[in-house]
Amino acid sequence: MKILEVILLIVMLGILITGLYALWVNLPRAPVELESYSADNIQIQAPDKSYQFYPNMRFRDKKISYGIEEACTQGKRADIIEALQILSQDTILEFYESSDPEIKYYCSEIAPEPEQANHFVAGEGGPTDIINTSVYSVIYKGKVSLYKPEKCDGPKIAIHETFHALGFDHNNNKLSIMYPVTDCKQEIDQYLIDEINSLYSTPSLPDLGIENLVANKSGRYINFDIVIVNYGLKDTEKAKLILSADGEKVKEFDLNKIGIGTRKLLSVQNIRGPREFSDLVFEVFDTGNQEISEENNKVIVRQTNSS
Repeated sequence: MKILEVILLIVMLGILITGLYALWVNLPRAPVELESYSADNIQIQAPDKSYQFYPNMRFRDKKISYGIEEACTQGKRADIIEALQILSQDTILEFYESSDPEIKYYCSEIAPEPEQANHFVAGEGGPTDIINTSVYSVIYKGKVSLYKPEKCDGPKIAIHETFHALGFDHNNNKLSIMYPVTDCKQEIDQYLIDEINSLYSTPSLPDLGIENLVANKSGRYINFDIVIVNYGLKDTEKAKLILSADGEKVKEFDLNKIGIGTRKLLSVQNIRGPREFSDLVFEVFDTGNQEISEENNKVIVRQTNSS
């Protein structure tokens, strides 16, 4: 009997010690701050000299849809199609006609609505719907008005106004197609071709990144606020965030859709993690697409003071 009592006592002591340890591990503790992160070092890569209204203005894809108002004469319609053919030959852009166009051509004068006035810098055409992603000024819609008669053999006015819809402003070269006053001797500048080809060489893909992160831990519980943004040229439908500690996955979060230029805030409390770790890794990615860049997908944070 004494041996059994001793064994029972040892078992009970073991249970008590295990319970006390578990209680101690999970006791609330003063939060330990982790390194914060802010992507304030994002640099907009744009040409040293650009005549665009805003840096890196472009449509989502190099294949751009257009539509022509029914009121346009056959001559005006022919000018528009020829202008787009010339741009397709000189650049990597492609144009196709659509009932829901990105660029809509009109053949009567259109006064811009007040909220769009800044986009109609040239008066006769320009972008009308733009989303700023911090990296790109993404054009969703543009309008072109061709109310002025064409006096040249080629579609100079149609080309000029289409460049406005593509985000390009006037220049001061009298022989340039983008000079404010049209002349039949004007040609498309090489810089226009080069800048378009450079802008649209980037594929139409998402580009998820972590913009801001603040985190702390209390005992073995992790708390954080994170801002995730899509800097790219395409919506992402299935975004995910993975939190890891010292290479071991702690938790996975479904972020679902993040549109172009959209910022998503995720605030998380009391995620159970390891009691001790050297660093936390936050990694965001699109499960359904490649991305323009993966350099901004991951942030590593460490403790700023000992626990």
